[in-house]
Amino acid sequence: MSGGGRSVSICLVLLIVGCGERQISQTDLQKMAGGSLKEVFPVSGKILVDGSPQKLVYVTLYPPNSEDGTEPLKQVTTDEAGKYCFTTYNQCDGLEPGEYVLTFAYKPKSNKRDEGKDLLNERYSNPATSVHKLTVEKGKPQKDLNFELTSK
Repeated sequence: MSGGGRSVSICLVLLIVGCGERQISQTDLQKMAGGSLKEVFPVSGKILVDGSPQKLVYVTLYPPNSEDGTEPLKQVTTDEAGKYCFTTYNQCDGLEPGEYVLTFAYKPKSNKRDEGKDLLNERYSNPATSVHKLTVEKGKPQKDLNFELTSK
């Protein structure tokens, strides 16, 4: 993504976050982006840790072939029921088609991914060694992309 494209994405995210749950119209999004929007498809699911849904599991999205230290593309956090969804323009609208790598960190005593102890012992945190891959295909929403992780 070019620097200008990244700026537009950041501005869109800030505007969306600032608006709470209000959905921004497609027309308004196109105006803010200065043109057409990329097509996205819903990606959501649930994270179980040791068989139970957990809140505050950080799900981080990376490009394929990422190394440890690569800047993530997106990050979401599970809710009280262990559910997550990815957002590009509006809440839970999804991701662009493509290949991605996922990492996970469970830090229930922190409000940031980079703070606190990972109760998964960092076994799922390195994109270079992650076995959790995601393929988003055009026209194919994924609303039950569930993962079961272990802390032991």
